[in-house]
Amino acid sequence: MPPSNLETWRRVADDEALLRRAADCDPTDVASVARLRKHASPDEAAVALELIKARRKAAAKFPDHATRLIADATGVEQATSFVAARHKAERFRDAGLTRVTDLCCGVGGDALGLVAAGLDVTAVDLDPVRAWMAGQNAGCATRVADAEGLIAEAPHHASRENREGGSQSPGALHLDPARRTDAGRVFRLADYQPSPTTIRRLLEHFGDTGVKLSPAINLDELEDTFSVGDAEVEFISEAGRLVQAVLWTGRLARPDTPRSATLLVDNQTHRLTGPPGETEFAPAGRYLFTVDPAVERAGLMAELGLPAVHPRLGLLTSDDLNAASSPWLTGFELLAELPWHAHDPRKVRGWLADHDGGIIEVKTRGKAVDPDHAQKLLRGPGNTPYTVFVLRFDQRLAALITRRLENTC
Repeated sequence: MPPSNLETWRRVADDEALLRRAADCDPTDVASVARLRKHASPDEAAVALELIKARRKAAAKFPDHATRLIADATGVEQATSFVAARHKAERFRDAGLTRVTDLCCGVGGDALGLVAAGLDVTAVDLDPVRAWMAGQNAGCATRVADAEGLIAEAPHHASRENREGGSQSPGALHLDPARRTDAGRVFRLADYQPSPTTIRRLLEHFGDTGVKLSPAINLDELEDTFSVGDAEVEFISEAGRLVQAVLWTGRLARPDTPRSATLLVDNQTHRLTGPPGETEFAPAGRYLFTVDPAVERAGLMAELGLPAVHPRLGLLTSDDLNAASSPWLTGFELLAELPWHAHDPRKVRGWLADHDGGIIEVKTRGKAVDPDHAQKLLRGPGNTPYTVFVLRFDQRLAALITRRLENTC
């Protein structure tokens, strides 16, 4: 949680001179911090240092907003990036929705995207500091409230009225449940706050909702908890890094699309939809392809039209390089397949040494090996980089030695 109280944050955010001094301060140096405290109280100095730290962390997520963002470092870590927020906001706008409540808004990452899309946004958080931060960052209305208060403040409206946009509709909802406690990150849906019971009531109350979920969400648990037969679960990756899943309901869910994968990269949006299904299987061919994690989590690998080398390894294969003209795939040329002996991988090391092996990247699944340790074992004095997939094929371990294809789409 952000340190200190709201009034301290307000004073510090308005004190440009203090923030400049904080930017020049080394927070790990006692003397440097002592000099800063000559110009501020201990609480103000702590908030100033926290704000500068947060802005530096925000440079990647909010490149156009970082220097003026008002946030704490933890809030930045938990926030949706502007790229992902803008993508989600477009779905609200394209569904014809105009008013959105951003509940559990944090420092306002999603609110920034919603406002940028031209929507009327109210950012709501139980923490008054975070609610204020969201309002300052997104330029939207704010409220301090919890989910129960939000539901209780107005009568329940039938979902039909919501769909028709009646004047009594509560509008749409974006919800980012807390997935951290004092003990650390939580992974079970049952441990989210608000609780699943309260989230279910919010879904019924608002109708048109987007619920931010962990990308590691257990889909069976999600289905059992919310009966999401008419909803859509979207997995979003940014430049190949899986960042979140979103449960879309009401008008925000696309018809006949229970799962979707979205890749946001180089100012482009790639989307894959279809029914979850099993891929066909084939022995490893000339080329291997890793798959964007959003596709794999959505269960949509079969939509890419290539066979997999094994049911659980997430690796596709083909003898035709042109088959990989897809933004979802990263390609590798298979050069050799050798047995892997964990305590003595001499055959693999010998092959690499004979082929000018230098820096070695090791990829694995299911903890078949420790990739960091394997990379140190295999690294050689040569100049040629290789990627080695160490994978468990049922009862045997194999090393697939490959060369990364730089120009794969």
